Amino acid sequence: MKMPSPTVVRTTLFILFVMTLVCLPFAIWGEEFVWPLLKSREQQTGALIAIAVVLLAADSVAPIPSSLVILFLAAKAGWVAGIVGGTLGMSAGVLTAAWMGRFAVGRLAPKFIPDAELARLRDALQSRLWITLACLRSVPVLAETSVIAAAAMGVPVTRIFTATLLPNFVVAAIYSFAADDSWQTALVTFLATMIASYALWRIAGREKIPTP
Repeated sequence: MKMPSPTVVRTTLFILFVMTLVCLPFAIWGEEFVWPLLKSREQQTGALIAIAVVLLAADSVAPIPSSLVILFLAAKAGWVAGIVGGTLGMSAGVLTAAWMGRFAVGRLAPKFIPDAELARLRDALQSRLWITLACLRSVPVLAETSVIAAAAMGVPVTRIFTATLLPNFVVAAIYSFAADDSWQTALVTFLATMIASYALWRIAGREKIPTP
């Protein structure tokens, strides 16, 4: 059995480290605090949108179930509010995650991956940036991990933001149009979005990063 190259091992450890950072708030605080905040303003559309945007903006640093926040917003305030608030909040969340990746995790990236390998991975990622980030926007944990990792590797924040803007709109629109008070609908919508993302990934294909 062929052993994985040092590059693959180091990159995998780095991605697992970032995923741990994303998951840690859920393990420490849980997500229960989200619902009282949303329900306290469910009759006030403007305030509910504002709270949803703030929650989604903090998605990468706090335990926020983003898909459920958008579903709740759209169910209570209408699909237009869901799309607008969801898109704005998720886009703000991308900026938060990119900032975290650039200025916090980016300082630790060279501890896992040497500069030469980091530059090669960055170039490979940038060549497939749109399809990579787009397909992961609907995947819990990986949505935030991909943005943080990309920024930590040195991908410009403006490129990350631009690459995720349309996917954020699409994800917000899907959840908003499907929104109601049924958990079954939420589950079906979530699974359908995940399957669609995987199908897009398969159709577009993946460039294999060459190992030295």
